[in-house]
Amino acid sequence: MFKKSILLLVFLASITIAFNVTTYTYKTIGDLKIELDVYIPPVAPPTTGYPVFFAVHGGGYLMGSKATAFIAEELTEALNRGWVVVSVDYRLLSGALLQEMLEDVQDAYQWVRTELVKINPINIDLITVFGQSAGGGLAVLSGYKLSPRPKVVIGFYSGCTNWTDPAFYNPATPVNPLFGIAANKFAKPVVTEYIPTSQSDPKMIFWNAVFSSGKLGWLVTTHDPEFSTEEIIKSLRSFSAVENVDENYPPTYLAHGLVDVVVPYSQSVQLASKFEEFNIPYVLDLVPNANHNFDFDLALWQQHVLPAFDFAQKYMQTNSIEFLEK
Repeated sequence: MFKKSILLLVFLASITIAFNVTTYTYKTIGDLKIELDVYIPPVAPPTTGYPVFFAVHGGGYLMGSKATAFIAEELTEALNRGWVVVSVDYRLLSGALLQEMLEDVQDAYQWVRTELVKINPINIDLITVFGQSAGGGLAVLSGYKLSPRPKVVIGFYSGCTNWTDPAFYNPATPVNPLFGIAANKFAKPVVTEYIPTSQSDPKMIFWNAVFSSGKLGWLVTTHDPEFSTEEIIKSLRSFSAVENVDENYPPTYLAHGLVDVVVPYSQSVQLASKFEEFNIPYVLDLVPNANHNFDFDLALWQQHVLPAFDFAQKYMQTNSIEFLEK
């Protein structure tokens, strides 16, 4: 589990970005303001409005922030293509469950469609949802949980496309009662941004213990050790993209390292097989010798990161011809 912690901490490394960014509160719950960042591309908007690159950060559902949803090169790539980039915060474990995280993503998406369109000239019919790791898990959920569905989904090393995989929920062993105590301890205050400072960070220790026990699925569903296995599995299936792909699922680009020690690449393979079954346009890029966070390695950029943006460009029609002719 030490390797898993290191990888998550690297994934959450801060990035310094010198771009035009504005922060908005898209939702308020009590005293908690839930925010998103909007980056405007350095080109004039097309007559039909800027396409939107809607980014959801990763971090095991426990940590991260809207500032960690991409590396600087990915942000630059999206902006240079003439896309408005929206990066969202959402409530984190254990102050929130997966259903509440999804509700935040849904509300941010609707805010973009109903409010941001009044502020910036965007095309609400051309939205790509992008995510890495846990953010990738939320991104693939968007393919059937957002309405209207996004134009494109991009998931890098997407977590938990199949929540009933024993790596994420192993029903064979009971939940350690201490997990419930710890979950309740960390439930207040509810936070939308969290960056661990070291391996000894108490939330990291807690997350690692839950994850290594095959109980992450329990943690995102309930904080009650007495919650029944049947109820947990029913809930997890509703949040498993592999159980919910249909003929209306958006075109999707999946990329996953073949030696990922955090999220098994089989998660992306399983989802791709469902796309095949329903004839959904997709790309499955299995990256040789690559671990979690492979897109941080710029040596892999041309072959395994840039193609995801090209894939989205085909469906984000505006600007595609002039960009590709440059």
